[in-house]
This record gives sequence, structure tokens and C-alpha cells, in this order.
Amino acid sequence: MSTAVLRPSTRAPGARLAASVLAMAVLLFGLLLGPVAGQAHAVDVRLLQRDLAGLSYLPLSGVDGSYGPQTTDSVRHFQRDNGLAVDGDAGTNTMAALLGKVKQVQAEAGVSADGDYGPGTTAAVRAFQSAHRLGVDGIAGPLTMGAMNIDRITSSGTGTSSDTKLLQRNLVGLGYLGQDGVDGVYGPATKNAVLSFQSDNALSVDGIAGPMTNAALTAKVKEVQGKANTPADGDYGTATLNAVRAYQSAHNLEVDGIAGPRTMASMGIARELGGGSPGGESGGSPTVPPLEGGVRDKIVQAARSQLGVHEWGNNCNPYGPCEAWCALFASWAWRQAGVDFSTAFSGDFYYYGRNHGTLHSGLSNPQPGDAIVFGTGPQSTGTSVHVGLVEKAYADGTVDTIEGNSSDQVIRHHFSPAARGAYAVVSPAGS
Repeated sequence: MSTAVLRPSTRAPGARLAASVLAMAVLLFGLLLGPVAGQAHAVDVRLLQRDLAGLSYLPLSGVDGSYGPQTTDSVRHFQRDNGLAVDGDAGTNTMAALLGKVKQVQAEAGVSADGDYGPGTTAAVRAFQSAHRLGVDGIAGPLTMGAMNIDRITSSGTGTSSDTKLLQRNLVGLGYLGQDGVDGVYGPATKNAVLSFQSDNALSVDGIAGPMTNAALTAKVKEVQGKANTPADGDYGTATLNAVRAYQSAHNLEVDGIAGPRTMASMGIARELGGGSPGGESGGSPTVPPLEGGVRDKIVQAARSQLGVHEWGNNCNPYGPCEAWCALFASWAWRQAGVDFSTAFSGDFYYYGRNHGTLHSGLSNPQPGDAIVFGTGPQSTGTSVHVGLVEKAYADGTVDTIEGNSSDQVIRHHFSPAARGAYAVVSPAGS
């Protein structure tokens, strides 16, 4: 049987002191830097950095395999944009959200969606950018993601994962979000649920769960809890689900624990304080960045800022009532540039141009900020069927447009006006 013998250190006292000082210095340095996510989680740092760089959160020079301050700050930026706990730690939720966003880009660029923003993805994004008249750098920054109709920012940036899960539990409990939607990530499904709740409750319809939206949602949950005879704490958790199931069973309703429209009606709770139905009020206050330049520049900037905005419900949108909204969007963008014009009918653009002397002869010489109207004439909704805004005009006669209510969203198109069935080009007065 062997015996381990402990021997005293042969290092001189001075060497031991130097080692202790070094160890203390390393510990202090670590405390100053904060937790290193690459150590806290078994994350592939280069994969993380490639994805952050591909989405323009990190410079390409930052892909170095070292989880340093620059990578930590980039992770924080991505977390703020996506409703995650902002700690710079690329944990499970952050990596899932980042890979998911990269996969969306890859799908739109027509390349295998493996979540790794490598050379194949960069080349595919370059091809997409070239085809859509964007700056060709292979990086899916805000403009490229907008052209791909991918939401880059899905949160107000003020919440934490636990706050988001509470929000999601309440949206699920009231039937605005699927029961598998409680994941702590403020993604597109959560944003759409918030939009629907805001529309139903006469709130600013922006998809951000700010103080007013959270207060209204909590109050609604408390109403349900009161009717279901369970403590009204504003958290639609397991106890509330069970209490609502009991209520539904006692009132011959479908027993699922969700306070949807029928259950809330039975409880005498108003689900819709605003619109939520065709022709009702939707509207809101779309977020617009500071606009610069002349009238045409401001129109284009305002329109670009809305790329990727989706309708919800039945034609509900941030620009006006719940109805066909291409003209609501186009005239909203004009108003952001100071043009006094508002309409829900595309044909009114024709009459605006005729009355202001800005109706082009035929379809000649479209310019950024102009409205292009589609159909056969302005007489009715049957003859004037759509309107879009010119983003860019090319020497070959084709244009890029930004259009609302196209595939239920704000989207970019490239085409020849005559070939697509346009009947008028109208400029804003004063441009």
C-alpha cells in the first residue's frame, strides 16, 4: 500500500509572496471585468462572434475567439434589442435568440439555415443585397434586415427575462399568445400579442410593453382573477389557470383555463375597449427616427423606418383604422415630412396631384418620395387598388418602392411601374 507524503514547499518565502500577490491581482482584475460569459457557459466563442458580426453588432475584426470587453458589450446590445436579460452573458436564451435571428437571415438569403454566419451566409447576403439595390457588404445590418422583413428590435430594451415571462404568462392567460409562448424571449410572437392587446385596449399600438401596456394587462388579469375567486396578484400563473378552469366548468364553457373572449364575456369583463374589428380604431404612434433633409428625404426615411411592420387582427395597423391600409401608410409617411394630407383611399393621391399640380404626365420621371398608384383610375376602390412610395428611381425606368398592406406588412418592391399596372405618379407639394 502506497502512502502519499506531504512535503513542505521548497519555494523561498519571497517567491510564495510574489505568487500570492499575482493571484490577488488576477482575482481583482476578474472582479473589475465582471463575469466572463465564455467561462460561465460552454459557448463556442467564435460562433458567437461570427453571428454578432454578421448581424452588425460586432466588427469583423472582433472575431478573435476571445470573450473580451468588446464581445461582452456586443452581447449586451443584442440582448437589449431582443428583450433578454442585459448582462453580457451569452447564456442559453441569448444564444437561442441569436442563432434564431441568424437562421431567419439565412432563410431569406436562400442559404442553409444552420445558425452559423460563416462565409456561405456572407456570400448569400451579398447576393441578396445586390439584388435589392442595397450596400453590398454581406452584413445583415438594419437596412438589410428591413428589406428581409425581419424584426431587428423586438423589445423596448428595458425588460428582463423574468419580466418577459410574466408578460407572456398574462398574454397566454388572456388568449393573446399560444400556450407554448412563455420562453422569456421578446420575439415576434410576443410582439404581435402585445400589438393585439394594445389594439383591443385603446393603447398606443407599438408592440412595446411599456408601463401603460403592462398596467392595463395586469389590471385585466386582476379582473379575471377576481371573477374566478382567486387572489388578484396580476400574475396569470398555475393557480389562476386552475381557478379559471373551475369557473369555466361551472358555467358550461370550454375548460382550458384561458380567459378568451367567451370566458371574459361570461365574466362581464370588456375585452375590447378600443377597436379590434374591421373599421374600428387601431392606429397608434409608430416609432420614427429623427428625419433629416428635404421633404423627399424625410418621406423615404419615415417609410424605411417601418419596413417589416405587420398588421394584426383583421387589417389592424399602426397608421389608422382597421381597414385596407396602403393609403393610410403612404399618407402617414407624407405627413412625417410635413405634407398636409391624410387618406385611406389610394385614388385620393391622384386627386391630390391634380389639385396641387403635382400629377405627372403618364408615369414619367418618378422620384423618391412620390406616390405610385395602381389600377385603372381613381374613381373607386374597384379601379384604384393600391399605392406605394418611391424609395429609389433607376435610369432604366424601374423603381424601388416601400408599400404598406403588401402581404399584410410594410415591404420593399422593385419593378417597372407600367409593367405592374400603375396608372399615376404623384409628387408631394413643396418637394
